[in-house]
Amino acid sequence: MTRYFEVLRRDGPARMGRLLLKRQISTPGIIIPQDYLSVGSVFGYGSLEEAIAAQESLKELKNEKKLAILPYVPSALHLKPTLELPALDLDGPKGVLVYPFSQRTPQDADVYLMGNAGSLRNPRDLVEAAISVREKIPPDSALYAPALATPANLALLIYLGVDLIDGTRMIADGLLGRYHTRDGVWTAKELEGKSELFCLCSHCQSIELKGKEERRAAGQERDLFAAHNLLKLEEELLVVREAVRSQSIREYVERQVRVTPGQTAALRLLDGEHCYLEKRTPTRRRSTFYANCAESLQRVEVTRFAERVLERYQAPQSDVLLLLPCSARKPYSTSRSHRLFAEAIGPARRYLHELILTSPLALVPRELEEAYPAASYDVPVTGRWDREERAWLIGCLEAYLKRNRYTRIVAHLEGELEETVRESGLDAIYTGGGTGASALSRLAKAVKEACRDVARLPDLRLLRYRAHADFYLGQGAGDALLAGKIMVKGREIQDEKKRPLATWTINGSMALSMEGAKRLEPLGRYAVRIGDFLPRGSLLAPGVVGADEEIRPGDEVIIIGEQAFGVGRAKMSGWEMVASRRGVAVEIRHIKGRL
Repeated sequence: MTRYFEVLRRDGPARMGRLLLKRQISTPGIIIPQDYLSVGSVFGYGSLEEAIAAQESLKELKNEKKLAILPYVPSALHLKPTLELPALDLDGPKGVLVYPFSQRTPQDADVYLMGNAGSLRNPRDLVEAAISVREKIPPDSALYAPALATPANLALLIYLGVDLIDGTRMIADGLLGRYHTRDGVWTAKELEGKSELFCLCSHCQSIELKGKEERRAAGQERDLFAAHNLLKLEEELLVVREAVRSQSIREYVERQVRVTPGQTAALRLLDGEHCYLEKRTPTRRRSTFYANCAESLQRVEVTRFAERVLERYQAPQSDVLLLLPCSARKPYSTSRSHRLFAEAIGPARRYLHELILTSPLALVPRELEEAYPAASYDVPVTGRWDREERAWLIGCLEAYLKRNRYTRIVAHLEGELEETVRESGLDAIYTGGGTGASALSRLAKAVKEACRDVARLPDLRLLRYRAHADFYLGQGAGDALLAGKIMVKGREIQDEKKRPLATWTINGSMALSMEGAKRLEPLGRYAVRIGDFLPRGSLLAPGVVGADEEIRPGDEVIIIGEQAFGVGRAKMSGWEMVASRRGVAVEIRHIKGRL
């Protein structure tokens, strides 16, 4: 249990928090030697008893509020340490070194140090080590990776789940004549042939003003390199912190890993660890989702959206499917092209189902166009579809059509998108796409013919509520929420007694009322179970006794307790609520005591 570290914000594995030492460290942050005391390796003592005595001496730090780092047993990167000291109870903050590939369960601590972090140069080792340590330590503890951070790799380290770094590598590299920026590292020899440095900091200005021989004679050159390196690391930390705060860390990482092939490889390997990323990734972000590179196809938001469309979403009972291209403006219905499509289709829109084909999301049913990230993504538009995009789109479309059967399909597509769908062998009426008068006439004619003698669909607004309920709360949630007579008033649905059940928010999510939560309670999903008390304000993690493992940050949840029943928005994942003893688990919107 940690008393000195708390996570405040999450954006995937990246977190913002605070470590309460003598000075408060906002994380991700840099820890300095004045913040901790380490008694070092057990092999620095004449006997095991001396090492244990040194460990006991750390209790004297009680009133200094320094991080007490317990003695550790050095080990090679892939070997297990063969010695273990007894656990130590401390009143103050405690740090414990953890080796990535050790099977031992580490003792409780506030901060865990990644063993041999400075040796992690291979991308696979780096990813496996970070995940291994992060998975074996409590979610409400801080992870410290010593002697590893540079301005170039900092964003990747934070996205891996590292909370604390230091300036050790920056200082050492500076003294060895290595000059760092966020774009890479240069040696002193490489810099000698350059007419100017890449930085305007005071340290670099000192290097520029003094001649090379003068600097070397005074022994200043490498000290200035070290000071510059540390400054660049601190500057990059501010950028990364803002990326986490604005929920755009993934986009920043995708840009930054292009500095070296090794970092790009590390991100691709990390994306292969889908479970690790998915259970930490929120269901929605405030920021726009930018899909600017090939790695964007592997993002959790993309795969999760596709999985929910294929597994949770139930298409309306229609015999006719209309395939449409996406638009630059989101939601699609607000774009010029989709308004023209709607005008061309006319009254026939009540007799068919619309499915938008796009990259990287593949398939977006019309009812889910306001769900995240369909309503807030952007991609480079060239009209070209590469092999990976084509394979992803066709794979999703084939899986969708196996689950949802249609007797007639109209495809109003053009260019490579039409070519891709045709090559898949899809039996459809192809209209050639476009928004010109002749193109829209072809669309209207094809739709009118396809919709001859087919049944009319229910109110599109009810279809959207049903789709969103299933998408966010699991299959069957829509049926439970909309059972009986339902009325739609603006963006709110009501039961026959005009009691609100849920509100469809302007950001595409759903906000349940107490009545709506009661309808969904029997399903047992997205439930947070608490102890025998009535919460006031936010629900903190120590009060949670059980939570649905499918809950992710941003999800709508139902709070169930012996004395309380309510609804709110999750601030952490369900598994994290149960495993944490600190932090806000749910922001409560409505709560009532049980009668």
